[in-house]
Formats: sequence, structure tokens, C-alpha cells
Amino acid sequence: MPKLIITADDCGLTEAVNEKTYELHLQGYISAASVMTNYPAHQHALALFRKCSELDLGIHLSLTDGHPVNQDDGHHPHLLNEDFSFRSNLSLYLRSHFFSAGAVRWIRNELDAQLRRFTDAGIQPRHISTHHHFHSIPLLRRIVHELAADYDVDWVRAHDFRANVSRHNIFLRPQQQRARYAFAMPDYLTAIQPCMSRPVDEFCARIARLSGAVEIVVHPAPLQDPDFPADWHYGTGPRQAETQFLMQAVDRLREMGVAR
Repeated sequence: MPKLIITADDCGLTEAVNEKTYELHLQGYISAASVMTNYPAHQHALALFRKCSELDLGIHLSLTDGHPVNQDDGHHPHLLNEDFSFRSNLSLYLRSHFFSAGAVRWIRNELDAQLRRFTDAGIQPRHISTHHHFHSIPLLRRIVHELAADYDVDWVRAHDFRANVSRHNIFLRPQQQRARYAFAMPDYLTAIQPCMSRPVDEFCARIARLSGAVEIVVHPAPLQDPDFPADWHYGTGPRQAETQFLMQAVDRLREMGVAR
């Protein structure tokens, strides 16, 4: 039987996103929250979530949305637009094949600065995830894993796409664990977003067949959020639909004896 970790990504994006995540946690639908510290609402998120002793609170590192935290480290054209915002995830994946040593140093310094916003608030991050799953890139994964060891986190999101629980993944296998890692990784990863085109029961049956730790990722948001960034391609409507799907799935998994 699987052990479920249900993670809300993109916390810190807006206060309304934080409050929806908090509500879902109190209702028993969310067990972990991943906070983007390069958005102003991260302070609200950390203040709100630190009251939840059972919430697995971690960081959602970003290199593809928003602005860098380390504003004093110059403008790196490989990574930033002219307005000092991060380039797109497609740009990051393409340019990662040609990063200079200077770009790698800049990235490590930036991700370290994002993590320090946790510790500066007196909170130990318990896990690390990455926005747009950028730690699937080997070069960036190495940096993330080094920082995970430096900050003594409990676990890091699975990076192997073969560990992605999807009906299209015919090569499904658990994330390989490495003895050299000072942290754990869930055995499997699945996101609510790409699963909503299929019945909830099909999703739950797929989860119930697994053995080990399974992280389920959701992007909560209320339907109306005036502070939600207008330039984000994935808005509040789909996120609200994700939330409803998740609640139905967790209720069904509880009936099956899989979820507490």
C-alpha cells in the first residue's frame, strides 16, 4: 500500500493561494506545502503555515517565473530578461546545455538565497521541489542536491521521469535511491493537472496499486484572486478544477483505505 504525500505547489504566489492551501490542509487534503520565496506573498505563507505542526513545509525553487531574490548579483542574460525577470522554462531547458561556469555560479547563489529566506524566518525547510521540475536537468539537479545536503532537508522531489505515475508511462519504475544522498526521495510522483481528463476512479486505482512513497502534486487556488499574476499561463480556473479533482480523489482513496 502506498504512503501518500500530497503537496501544494506555488504557495507564496499570492495570499489567496496560501489561504486556499491552508484551508485544504485543515480539511485533511494537503500534507505538504512548497513555497516560492521569490514572490512577495512568501512572507504571508511562512507566517500562516508555521502554525501547522503537521504540515510538511518546504521550498519550491524557481528559475523560470518571477524575479531573482539575489538582486545584487548582476544581470545574467542566459537566465534573465531585460526587465530582470526569469526567462521561460523552455529557455532554461534549452540554454542549460550551454551554461558557462559563471551562469552555474549565479544559479547556485540564487537558489541558496531563496533557501535562506526560509532560515532567516526561523524555519527549517523540510523538503525541496523545483518550479517546472527544472532539477530533471542533471547540471541543475546536482546544485539542488548539494543545497539539500547543506540545508539538511528531509526529502527532495523525485526527478526521474520514469517514476511519473501516468497512464502514458510504460516504463514506470520507482525513483532510484542513492546511498550517497543525505535525504530521501519519494518513490513515485504524479500531478493532478494532467490526470483530470480521465475519471477520478481511474486515477485512484493507479495510485492504489503502488507500493512506497507517492507524492501527489496539486496547484490550489480560489476561483477569484485579483492578485494572481496576469502573465501566468496556468490561471485560477484550472487550479480550482484541480482542487476539486484532488478532493474527490482523496475522498475515494480514503474509502479504499489508501489515504488517512
